[in-house]
Amino acid sequence: MTIRRGLLPMVLLLSGVGIQAAQASGDFGCSVTWSLKQDGLDGCNNLPFLSPANDSRVNLRLLLADQGLAPMPEGPPSDYDREMGYALVPFPLDRLGPQEDAPAEAPAGSGDAVVVETPPAPAGDPDRAAVAELAQKIGVPPEAVSSAATDSSANLFATGEGSRCASNDDAAARAFLQQLVGSTDLPAAERLSLARARLAMLGGCSWDEAQRASLVPADVQSAPGKQFAGYLQGAVAFYAGDFPQATATFKALDGSAQPWLQETARYLEARTLLNQAQQNAFDEMGYPKLENVDRTVLAESEKAFEAYLQAYPSGLYTASARGLLRRVYWLGDDPTRLAAAYAGLLGKTPADAAALDALVQETDNKLLVSKRSADVTDPTLLAVMDLMVMRDKGVDVAGDGGPIIGLDTLEQQKPRFADRPDLHAYLVAAYQFYVAQSPDETLKSLPDTVPTGAMSFLEFSRQTLRGFALEAKGDWAGAQTLWLRLIPLAKPLQRAQLELALAMNYERDGKLATVFEPGSPVKTPEIRRILLRNLADPALLRQQAKATDATEEERRTALFTLLYKDLMRGHYRGFGADLALLPDPLPEDPSVPWDQSLTLFHWDGATAESDYTCPSIREIAATLQKSPENPQGLNCLGEFVLRNGLDFYALDTQPDGQQLGGTASQFPGKTYSRLDGYMKVMADGKAGRTDRAYALYRAINCFAPSQSNGCGPQEIPQNQRKQWFQTLKSRYGNTVWAKDLRYYW
Repeated sequence: MTIRRGLLPMVLLLSGVGIQAAQASGDFGCSVTWSLKQDGLDGCNNLPFLSPANDSRVNLRLLLADQGLAPMPEGPPSDYDREMGYALVPFPLDRLGPQEDAPAEAPAGSGDAVVVETPPAPAGDPDRAAVAELAQKIGVPPEAVSSAATDSSANLFATGEGSRCASNDDAAARAFLQQLVGSTDLPAAERLSLARARLAMLGGCSWDEAQRASLVPADVQSAPGKQFAGYLQGAVAFYAGDFPQATATFKALDGSAQPWLQETARYLEARTLLNQAQQNAFDEMGYPKLENVDRTVLAESEKAFEAYLQAYPSGLYTASARGLLRRVYWLGDDPTRLAAAYAGLLGKTPADAAALDALVQETDNKLLVSKRSADVTDPTLLAVMDLMVMRDKGVDVAGDGGPIIGLDTLEQQKPRFADRPDLHAYLVAAYQFYVAQSPDETLKSLPDTVPTGAMSFLEFSRQTLRGFALEAKGDWAGAQTLWLRLIPLAKPLQRAQLELALAMNYERDGKLATVFEPGSPVKTPEIRRILLRNLADPALLRQQAKATDATEEERRTALFTLLYKDLMRGHYRGFGADLALLPDPLPEDPSVPWDQSLTLFHWDGATAESDYTCPSIREIAATLQKSPENPQGLNCLGEFVLRNGLDFYALDTQPDGQQLGGTASQFPGKTYSRLDGYMKVMADGKAGRTDRAYALYRAINCFAPSQSNGCGPQEIPQNQRKQWFQTLKSRYGNTVWAKDLRYYW
């Protein structure tokens, strides 16, 4: 998210997006994890119930949605998310909206702007158009306006990114020019001179002494002209980082007869003091070192902001001043007042989605992820913080090793949830499930009734935890009944989670086929494909490969999985029969998400690069069906795997036991590995000379060049590989493979 703002006027200025955001989410390089019951932070895989594993921003958004302040995005995932394997649930953090994880104070850390400034604005930008129109009224030559706009585009983003310099933009120039146009007692020549001076400094943030002096016009003699020139002098000093000079200049304008200058000067005096207080508080990467804050100057800044707000409760910069006061609280290590400020803001309907995203981001970055103790009384913020503490079983990860949440803590918090007893009860239940790991006590803390209408996210969270507790007690049927009763009541995100919960329940209760029955509520394509690829037996795969009510993609997934596992698990007769299920013509595009198509099973076995000739994969399977130890058949099956990049293929591995598809596969047989095949040929005294030589050659090459087995899970010591090498060189030395091989790795 990006918010454009000028120095004047400023509509909104929050106290920082900042560098701690990654602690809450870590959503760089996300990948999907199909699980529901994690208790450790996993910001890449958020769920639409109040979970300790959710990014704290997600839990906050869920609670705000229940209060009618901000709906959760319910739309489908992006094409990129789908390519990464995501469905509607789970979802990465950026599904809520763009996040800012870069240092807010980069590069120098002395700024008070909190969002990265936009790239150069397009020609249709309203502030730029207004600047041009105002400049024309004043009489500024068009080329001077054009030059200023170019300089702003070229310099502002590079030199002012994320700092106070970001506000020296078109909006700031527009505000100043508007005042010049409206000041009828200002001589025309001075108005022109002041306008050209403001345009000349547009986008700048670093000038030497001579440049600074030249920026402020010296030919201004009228009283109002001198005050406008004084403002420019203060603004130049502010942007250049000369805070004492800027403060003195703005203070001198406090008594200006020009209302805009008087208000602006009071606001900028406070803002300048804030910049001065924090100028040594960030390292070169923009990371905070709050011990280096000048507390004396920070206190002066706080008083100045409060004075401004008292004088201008609905002023031009009131929202900005309040935002910067939150920054004062943060820099001053005052989390209690900071929490109170956020609580007040979060209780109001945001102006728009961008403002909400910025506020949630700021709250998380400056308060929620901080290890500083705060006296938080707001139930929404307190609930989010309690869930964060429940991660890792509630142990203090800050260092002392002691528990930092328990039932006694939750009981002490109860008065703060006087208006939200349902939320407090949920936190107790969450503690019992995630920290105490007591499903019986969890159920005692939750209602045993099922809602009859649409569910809030809190109500959905309570029902989710109830289902989890039933499953933890082994009551799979009870949980199934609950999930099925909730599905008709669910919103899109809730429904997607319930489908995942029901699928995992059926899987663990030995009812996998139920997922694929006609009328099954489990419709999420990704869930169905995961179960087919990892768990389905041959009969279920054949059923779905032919199912007319399944999608084309699901039929292809089932057929590809069936043929691959037939082949790799020794079901050669089944492979021959199942080839009849291949469509004609074969689709060229991949049938599974691993760059393989059903055309794989038409592999013709042409002479390989290594001069070992094989028949088609159909003939190889037929040979192995008749004689499973056939040397050429085993070597050629290995050739099929090698030439198609199928070593350690995704269909040969399964998710861990906590994830969807993580239980034992129902497809019988041990997965074939090339090295097993080669070793069988090498040990077969009846194998032909060519077959044994090639098996030796390929077996040794399994360890090239890393010395690790690239053909299977076996660990073969180097002395054994050396023996294979010597055998190949001595007994089969006249073969092309013995002549080609130089190492045994």
